[in-house]
Amino acid sequence: MNAITIKKIPILALMTVYITALTACEETVTDFGFDGQISGMILDQNGNPVSGDASNPAFTVFVLGEEDRVPLELRVNGDGTYANLHLYPQSYNVWVEGPVNGPGQGELVVNLTGAPVEQNITVTPYLVIPQPTANISGGELEVNYEINPSQGYVAEERVVLVSTVAKVGVNTGNGPRWQTRELTLDSNSGTATVELDAELLSMAQERGGGNLHVRIAARSDQTTDWNHSIPIVIEAP
Repeated sequence: MNAITIKKIPILALMTVYITALTACEETVTDFGFDGQISGMILDQNGNPVSGDASNPAFTVFVLGEEDRVPLELRVNGDGTYANLHLYPQSYNVWVEGPVNGPGQGELVVNLTGAPVEQNITVTPYLVIPQPTANISGGELEVNYEINPSQGYVAEERVVLVSTVAKVGVNTGNGPRWQTRELTLDSNSGTATVELDAELLSMAQERGGGNLHVRIAARSDQTTDWNHSIPIVIEAP
């Protein structure tokens, strides 16, 4: 009887280990220790935010770790911010690509092994576009805008965008659940008048939270990428 009991003990121990292993396999691991954090704003030469286009990767902050071969791409948001809060804690080479002149590869190194880093980056946009102003008069939207080319650049194309989409860009267009109006601008400053048609206003109420999003976009003669103003939000009539 004692011999049988002794043999059972190792078997029970193995079963306990097996059950524990199965339980561990079912757990989802979400913390890999990647707590390196970088965030900040892209600023122009005047200290104002430079807007990005979330729907287009043309304007991007790249971060390349000292032990990495391929950089990560952090898109610049419409308000000029960028961030990644889950990077491996090491030193990173940081640079900017897009319709701007900014730090190139190897010019800015940020160490994320300590506390979270707030790193603003100053660039010179090909075209500096301040945030427009707008007001509704009757069934029309009047947009006051300004486009300031940096030295050596000329505005080749200019448009005002009015959309039910919060992150509107030059490729947003129209769809079954959104509407966008695009008006070509003939000069670098002035007032543009956009007709607020019934379909646009109906979609603004139905899908846009009752709002319209307005921004200016322009492309210089030396690139296919567009510079953007920070969008403004107005209540649809």
